[in-house]
Amino acid sequence: MQQKSLHLVLDMERRREEQFAVRMQQARQQCEYQRKRLQGLESYRTEYLNNALNLGQNGLQSMRFGHYHAFIGKLDEGIGQQRIKLQRLEQVVQERQQQWLEKQQRRKAVEQLIAQKQREANLKQQRTEQRNADEYALQGFMRRARANQTK
Repeated sequence: MQQKSLHLVLDMERRREEQFAVRMQQARQQCEYQRKRLQGLESYRTEYLNNALNLGQNGLQSMRFGHYHAFIGKLDEGIGQQRIKLQRLEQVVQERQQQWLEKQQRRKAVEQLIAQKQREANLKQQRTEQRNADEYALQGFMRRARANQTK
């Protein structure tokens, strides 16, 4: 009965581990998505800045320069926010990975306990079988000894 209970616990721990693995993978995917968004923003900023510099070399009205400068400021603000978002997501990934590792350790501990209980049960069964075989052999010896005495 105890083995059956342990196997139920093991199944439950496996499900929990799988759930946490999925959550960790989802966080990693979200982190990668946000990393690509940040790279896109940085790339767009570089292109936009280069475009503004090229236009500035040919002469740029101060009002138009102000618009370019303001837009680059907005891009810098967005990039900063994206970096913060990415840092938070990276922290979430680390937390979820730690949670998954804890669930994995719990599952392995239950598996080891089941293996230990199985070894103990096997050893007990072997001892019982050996005791029965010894007793059977002793009874046979005793019968033969009695049979030899009556002759």
